Amino acid sequence: MLADVGDAEWAGRERHRLEELRLGAVEDRLELLTATGRPGGAVADLERLAAEHPLRERPARLLMLALQGAGRQADALAVHRALRRRLADELGIDPSPELEALAGAILRQEVPDRPAAVPGSVPARTGPALPARLTSLLGRDDDLALVLDQLRTARVVTLVGPGGVGKTTLAVEAARHLAADVEVRLVRLAALPPGAEIAEAVAVQFGVPDGEALAGHLAGARMLLVVDNCEHVVDSAAALVDRIVQAAPGVRVLATSREALAVTGEVQVPVAPLDLPSATRLFADRARAVRHGFALDAGTTPAVEAICRSLDGIPLAVELAAARVKALPPAEIAERLGDRFALLTGGPRTAEARHRTLRAVLDWSHDLLPEPERVLLRRLAVFRGGWDLAAAEDVGAFGAIGAGDVLDLLLRLVDRSLVVPDPATGRFRLLATVLDYAADRLAEAGETGTCRDRHLGHYTRLAERFGPSVRSAAPAWQRLREDADNLRAAVERALELAPGDLRAGMRLVEALMPYWNYGVRYEGVRALTVLLATGDPPPAERAKLLQGVGLLGVYYPTAESRAAARTSLALFEELGDAGNAAISRLVVAWEGQYSGDPEHHRALVRRSRDELADAYWLATAEYLEAMLDLRIGDFDSAVTRWRGTESRFLEAGDSMMAEAAAAHLGVALFGAGRPAEAERVLGRVVDRSRRLQAPHGLAFALVHLAHARLDAGDPAAAAPLLAEADAVARQARNPRCQAWAAWGRARIARADGDEATAAAEGRRALDLLGEHEFPWALAKLRAFTAR
Repeated sequence: MLADVGDAEWAGRERHRLEELRLGAVEDRLELLTATGRPGGAVADLERLAAEHPLRERPARLLMLALQGAGRQADALAVHRALRRRLADELGIDPSPELEALAGAILRQEVPDRPAAVPGSVPARTGPALPARLTSLLGRDDDLALVLDQLRTARVVTLVGPGGVGKTTLAVEAARHLAADVEVRLVRLAALPPGAEIAEAVAVQFGVPDGEALAGHLAGARMLLVVDNCEHVVDSAAALVDRIVQAAPGVRVLATSREALAVTGEVQVPVAPLDLPSATRLFADRARAVRHGFALDAGTTPAVEAICRSLDGIPLAVELAAARVKALPPAEIAERLGDRFALLTGGPRTAEARHRTLRAVLDWSHDLLPEPERVLLRRLAVFRGGWDLAAAEDVGAFGAIGAGDVLDLLLRLVDRSLVVPDPATGRFRLLATVLDYAADRLAEAGETGTCRDRHLGHYTRLAERFGPSVRSAAPAWQRLREDADNLRAAVERALELAPGDLRAGMRLVEALMPYWNYGVRYEGVRALTVLLATGDPPPAERAKLLQGVGLLGVYYPTAESRAAARTSLALFEELGDAGNAAISRLVVAWEGQYSGDPEHHRALVRRSRDELADAYWLATAEYLEAMLDLRIGDFDSAVTRWRGTESRFLEAGDSMMAEAAAAHLGVALFGAGRPAEAERVLGRVVDRSRRLQAPHGLAFALVHLAHARLDAGDPAAAAPLLAEADAVARQARNPRCQAWAAWGRARIARADGDEATAAAEGRRALDLLGEHEFPWALAKLRAFTAR
């Protein structure tokens, strides 16, 4: 049924992937055969494998070991010489340090023999010895201490985490720390096929012919048994470990797996990705191995940090990216991570097949999943920034998966370290690399469009549920902020669908208007503008979209936002919609805060007030009157109006606009010569805005409180307020508050005698403000910069 795929690119990639997995499995089987004291039986297969892959190092290494074990030292060294010559002639490279070390050991006859087991006793060392540490272990000091602490009391400790996170490395390092005090055995299970019974294979490594007898054979032993890579044989591994700890009280087990063994007495130690500083150090360390002299500096550090963030700090992924430094600068590697599976392929030739490429790591985990878990995993790729259970049920439950199945499947994916839970919030997320992999699988299944449509439907309903309450309930605002990334993704889908169907976009943007107004206004302006440019919406819908553009632009009006407000007013008047016409008239009047005839704008406000009944918009009318008083510098009148405005918004249930009114009250109190009252009011607004997570109100209150502290001669208190205000304003894209922060830094610089900085920051403040500020404030800033 696949005969018609021909030479399709995807088919070629799939053939290559499957061939790599097959070849790795063959090598793993032959390595296990060689390691269990039967090298002679592996020689013929290894000679054939090495001939078929003359530049592949692992078959050559295994053949050297098998020949040495069969007493053929000269032949083993001849294999090494032949490979060294081919690599030099064809690729211009040397064999790996591990292979060179093995050749030296064979030459010196220092390769250890494997003595036979003495009946009734534990053989000295028939399983693989702990591998030598060839690279540094970075960022795992706390994890290592935790593992060692757990091993002091627990009989079974399992390191769990996603593929490539470093579970094996951490387990082996813990074993090294204990090797001086207790015998350590390492049992690798990666070579076994999924679902295999492992008892016989493990028994062979102990020189015990019968798997059933292994537990009894270890009854008198005192050792640490490291069982590596249990996930694909987890049931069999759990059964064997349980038998061993029951029969052998002196044996402790340290296992690694992508899911827990779930045996009695097991202690799970999650192995998390590296934090950013540790991941950055790991990248630099591995990069120096391929490019001598590589260093973290001002030119490389930002790109390296971006790489490590994009790869979630997964050590294997970071190491694969660092290997590309040999040919590419970090900045280009960071840019190319959009296609990370094509970029991150150059793992060590001696590594297991599933760890040689980033895709192989994910293929290994994915292929072990039952089909329903595979289906849900790929459907979860449509989420951005996480999701809750209700969202997973709404989006992922269709076809063969019912809503009642989702919880169990989701928790199974958590158990398998593919989904990251946050128990404190009840939310889940995918690591970025897993998300990209799942998105590829979703596309292959032909379900991307269906899942994105279901995602759009879910988040439209969420916005309709919480959007209207943003004004009156802080939890509603916080709930939408929690899903900000998903709301952006839903908007993108609605805009894609708009040329054929505006209805989905109209529903979503109408629900999100209050959310955008108090937060990311520029996102709303973009969405509304795209919808206006798409098709030909009916007059009422067009008027509503234009009103939204005008409303979201009132603090930083542009020619487009002013025109949109006026056009919406004209359209609503033509339609006879007096209520919406009154709202659009308020939006037009809002321009008066910076320029124009204040009395003309006041007349617009008063006309609208006469036509409005909604408490929120009546409070907004009072807000604009207070703003006009503040604009013309009538501070005493502004103080009275702002107090009334704050009360009106509280009565209307709008906490955020009440805090905005209170912040402006603080500015008016300063203008009226009442600084102590102003500082108290602004300090209260800062505290409340932090709790509300209201970015614009917080930034505004912070900068004006900082300037108050500067007026009081306390630059040390002002500096951190300015820094916080600037950070909040940048994130919210609020140039006005960024300008006031720059002005504050200019004042501090001038007080310190640094005129160059004072002038530069003053010019920056003027550039950011343009004409978007009260005339009296602009006059003060211009006078400051002219000195």
